[in-house]
Amino acid sequence: MNQMSIDFEPGLAERYDRAMDCVRASVYSNDKPLKAIASDMDISQSELSRKLAENPNDTRHFSVDDLERYMDATGDTRPVQYLAEKYLADKSMRQQAALHELAKRLPDLVALMKSAGVK
Repeated sequence: MNQMSIDFEPGLAERYDRAMDCVRASVYSNDKPLKAIASDMDISQSELSRKLAENPNDTRHFSVDDLERYMDATGDTRPVQYLAEKYLADKSMRQQAALHELAKRLPDLVALMKSAGVK
């Protein structure tokens, strides 16, 4: 049996209350324009916007199929990382991911501190 290792962006589950909040933020913060994302998902830009709006009076909703098409179109896996962090990661995994992220960012922090004159 192979064990899968998940390397996720720490803090997604703390940053977003729901998976849909993560999806919406991922779509709107993506480097790819909304129109291009929608086109690659084979839907119109207005339909994608309607699905993301979650209007209770609208029959258009963002589905799991839409999520797969979004990830295929953009390569952005943050929504799945959010779900993995929320439902699969235990405290030690979250700590390990946070330490890994801290180690990656520490050189930049040290350089900024030097630039600011902090010893």
